[in-house]
Parts: sequence; structure tokens; C-alpha cells
Amino acid sequence: MFEPIVSILAYLGSQKDYSYIDRLGNAIDEISIMEALRDAVRSFITKCEEPESKCPSIDFQELDKSLNTLLEKISPKHQKQVIKLEVIKLARELSLKAYAKIKTFETSQAGG
Repeated sequence: MFEPIVSILAYLGSQKDYSYIDRLGNAIDEISIMEALRDAVRSFITKCEEPESKCPSIDFQELDKSLNTLLEKISPKHQKQVIKLEVIKLARELSLKAYAKIKTFETSQAGG
């Protein structure tokens, strides 16, 4: 469901920029989560505009859909339905998935 988000974070991690993954993993509220993701997307786009970048192909419509779904899940108006602990758990899960996927991008860059 959040594959484009995980891919962007993993790609940045493969570039030795772990800050966004760490910020997401340490987030304790929806604002921290969305700030980390906003900054990660902005950094990804900036890096991919560089002439010799080897960025993965990201479907930005899918990314938008993933971000909107995530926003809906962690939205404060739904906090009564979703315990804050679940919001933190989701952020940690995305962070761990991104760390696990880093080697995928390192391998593809080494071969290509």
C-alpha cells in the first residue's frame, strides 16, 4: 500500500542519506511523520533532477495516493478510532521497510 513511500526512503538511504528514515522512525505524532515524508519527497525530486542520477522510477500518482491514504490513517480527526500508538507503529514499520529495501537499490546501482 505504501510502496512508493518506502521506495523513495530506501533510495535516499542507498545514497547514504538516512536522515528521513530516521526521522520517520523516531516520529511520535502525525505532524512529525508528514514533515519527514514531505522533506524526503522533496529531496528525492531534487536528487533525481541531477543529470547523472540513477533514480528509480516512481509513479507519482501512486505516490500521491499512498501519501493521501497515509494522511487519512494518521489524521488527528481519526485519532479516536486509531490509537496514537498505532500511528507511531505505522511510522516505525515504514522506516523498517525502507531500511530493508536499501540493499535493493545499492545492488541495482552497482550493476547498472
